[in-house]
Amino acid sequence: MVVNPNYRREIVNMIVPYARKDKNIILLVGDMGFGVADKFKEEFPDRIFNMGVMEQATVGIAAGMAMTGLKPIVYSIVNFIVFRALEQVRNDVVLQNLNVKFIGTGAEDYFKFLGKSHCCGKDDIKLMQLINMRVFDPYKDALVNFQELVNEWITDPNPGYIRV
Repeated sequence: MVVNPNYRREIVNMIVPYARKDKNIILLVGDMGFGVADKFKEEFPDRIFNMGVMEQATVGIAAGMAMTGLKPIVYSIVNFIVFRALEQVRNDVVLQNLNVKFIGTGAEDYFKFLGKSHCCGKDDIKLMQLINMRVFDPYKDALVNFQELVNEWITDPNPGYIRV
């Protein structure tokens, strides 16, 4: 398997056209981005929020937004969404079948240089599937069309997790 580090750079730019068509798409970023979300921020400055280091609360806020008809996308490092906020993902989003999308960045141990706290191997897939979250994984098949995968993920009305 070849890890494509561009997936994590491309994903936010790929949601911009969807956000142009749907004013209910909101991006919640977990104290990161480092230029990755600049295009979204430039186009939709009132629809992107840096939530800081509070993944559990971010998931709860995203669930509340979804209950009002908004379509929140939560963007953070895989470990922080999956491991730190797993209870909130399950209880607040999955059990209520809310249209919240999750982008887990740093899949396939992209951030291994930061230590074990930023590495997940494939445990994120197993945990998300265990709580009945649909997982979209561009790394499972080298022939997958990333744009098609993103389209399927973002247009599905159910919760979804894409790892990049």
